[in-house]
Amino acid sequence: MIKRTMIPVLFFLNSCTTFEKEVVDCPKLSSPKNAAEVIVNSENNLPVYIGFRGVELLCFKNDNYISMKASVNVRAIRKNFMLEDYVPVKLSIVSVDSKKKEYDRDDFFYSQFLLKGSKIVDRQTDLYLDIPNGGEVFLGVK
Repeated sequence: MIKRTMIPVLFFLNSCTTFEKEVVDCPKLSSPKNAAEVIVNSENNLPVYIGFRGVELLCFKNDNYISMKASVNVRAIRKNFMLEDYVPVKLSIVSVDSKKKEYDRDDFFYSQFLLKGSKIVDRQTDLYLDIPNGGEVFLGVK
């Protein structure tokens, strides 16, 4: 008796995990000229270059929009690397519709640790965004 009721229940539960989102091509992503790379001051008031080292995108189709996961590699480069230091970083990813009106935004603030002896420090961060059909995406660092 238990086998007769458990088998259909297990079959139903197993079939629920087979629903997959449709992977689609991601919309155009760009960075405004003054937001792709910046020089900021660290906590020790030393200049640090912050820029993008690479971006990997993964997009899924929803009804009226596309969901995007952006894995962003941010690189910090400094001249004086004999001190441990921190540098404040703000990442922003914004989607706009065809009329350039903001649709969605994901901002991420953090303080990047710069280890003593490290001239170059990379950090990967994941950002998530919804984009309207026919929209564009902008990525910036501050």
